[in-house]
Amino acid sequence: MADDLNWEETVKGVKRLKTNRHVEEIKPKEINIRKDKVTTVSFDLLKNGKSVKKDDLTQMDGHLAKRFKREEFKVEAVLDLHGTTEKAAFERVCDFVKQAYQSKKRCILIVTGKGLDETLFSERGVLRKSVPNWLSNSEINSLILAYKNPTEALGGAGALYILLRKNG
Repeated sequence: MADDLNWEETVKGVKRLKTNRHVEEIKPKEINIRKDKVTTVSFDLLKNGKSVKKDDLTQMDGHLAKRFKREEFKVEAVLDLHGTTEKAAFERVCDFVKQAYQSKKRCILIVTGKGLDETLFSERGVLRKSVPNWLSNSEINSLILAYKNPTEALGGAGALYILLRKNG
């Protein structure tokens, strides 16, 4: 009885908030990818474009960033670009990232290879240098949360360990 009087005294000036929104009713925004969309950025423009920062973990919380650095996410899909021309590799990378995202995969690996030095004046590792630039492509950059070169066990400098944003 004394508790009831104390409670009534405590909540005497409190008013109930009027709200129509409940946490269960709030739905996250979905990223829709059009399958019929043609590449909006040309290959030549992206080839000379600016690089995406490696190891940029500013969009993650501390725990997620730690797990990503330690490579604790299981690689769910792998794209091997060995023997692929630069132009064909560009299309394959874009398609691969989109398909992985649509399949609700979280962690993917793109193997570029380190490159062969066949002649004295050839550029070594063209894909190894180009693929990070392509990740900033307007078609796929919104799907990627972060990427880095993995440890030697997963390919080292000849691969990219990519964490995709959650899909649904």
